Amino acid sequence: MGARIRKARMELGLSLAAVAQTDFSRAYLNQIELGKARASTRILQILAERLRRPVEYFLQDPHTSETALELRLTEAQTRIKQGDGERARQLMTELLALSQIAPEMRTRAQLVLAEAHLKLRAITEAIEVLRVAIKACESSGWRPLLVELYDRMGTAYYFLRRPHEAGRWWDKAFSAYEDSGLTDPLLKAKILGHRANLHYVAGEPREAIAGYQAAIAAAEDVLDMQALGGIYEGLALSFQKTGDLVRALEYAQRSLRLFETLQDVRMSAQLRNNMAEILLSQGRANEAESLFLDGADQLRRVGDKDLLPHLLAGAAEAALDRGDARLAVSRVDLALAASRESSDQLAKLSAERIAGRISHAAGHAAEAREHFERALEIAGDVGSPMAISRVAFDYAQVLEEQGDASQALVRYRQAYQERQAARTS
Repeated sequence: MGARIRKARMELGLSLAAVAQTDFSRAYLNQIELGKARASTRILQILAERLRRPVEYFLQDPHTSETALELRLTEAQTRIKQGDGERARQLMTELLALSQIAPEMRTRAQLVLAEAHLKLRAITEAIEVLRVAIKACESSGWRPLLVELYDRMGTAYYFLRRPHEAGRWWDKAFSAYEDSGLTDPLLKAKILGHRANLHYVAGEPREAIAGYQAAIAAAEDVLDMQALGGIYEGLALSFQKTGDLVRALEYAQRSLRLFETLQDVRMSAQLRNNMAEILLSQGRANEAESLFLDGADQLRRVGDKDLLPHLLAGAAEAALDRGDARLAVSRVDLALAASRESSDQLAKLSAERIAGRISHAAGHAAEAREHFERALEIAGDVGSPMAISRVAFDYAQVLEEQGDASQALVRYRQAYQERQAARTS
């Protein structure tokens, strides 16, 4: 490597100082050229840029050298942060297809591959990869890596809406972290934030807030934007549940700024949806409508069909709340059509629930009931007591306005019981 760096430098007529600049010393570069020091991945990337050569030019084996593999891992992790899970998956699949890779490097690559699967919502594939990696890691004793793997397994089950299983893995991750005497504040904050999510979905917003705040305290000065954005989102949702809508909007706005900086379109759209729902609950339909529509436009531009029904249904509900029934009907029709192309069950649920409200407002009583029944069925399939409670409460209000007091009472009771179940689960 050193000889190739020196050859490229001499061909360009550059001095040691011209190449090193202020990123490292001339002496250090000289040691690299003489083979007495090893260039880190970051320095090798700088050298490649200044010497106008691809990184592969400096590697003895551009496919299987340790530096080349580290560069692939780094690129895949960067792609995931940028939202490009597909490219990250491709990079790690190619790396794992190589025959001569050190066992620990293979397990690290499996971790990144699992993260790419999670980014793409390929949850079953992620779990399969993680199981293989965890088995290898447990037998080899790579403790920091094992903590990461446990944490990702928890995330996978969380995405499957299996909070108890997710909690079991996150507890294992935290126990392994403490038992190993690790001192990585970012990793600790990540696990604490994930465990706080469980309090939120269990209907315990105050406990969730304490958990998110503990995560920030663990790594306040070193949290990356993506992790901090996720924690801010959790705080926004939790403060919303406690009724503190001012702080909920404050944290949602902080999170939105971070994810927009990261150019994460899906998360930016999700946060616009969250903020719009808060504004809608405050009677600020015009502001909410603008956020819903902006988020929907973002998703259309990148071809994201899963979350789109949420935003379209929200825009329909905003139109209904400000008195434009005709626009509400046309928008909810778009939301229902979009929900047929979405794999997100909660997006389908949102479209059906809001379609029930709009059909009722339009005087179509039977149609309204059909939408609410479908929404309840979806909520039951998802297994979310909070979702069932919300749909049942809206349904009860509609039934009461239609004059069906006995059925309204049934739905009010269902809403209450499901909310209590969420708090005690």
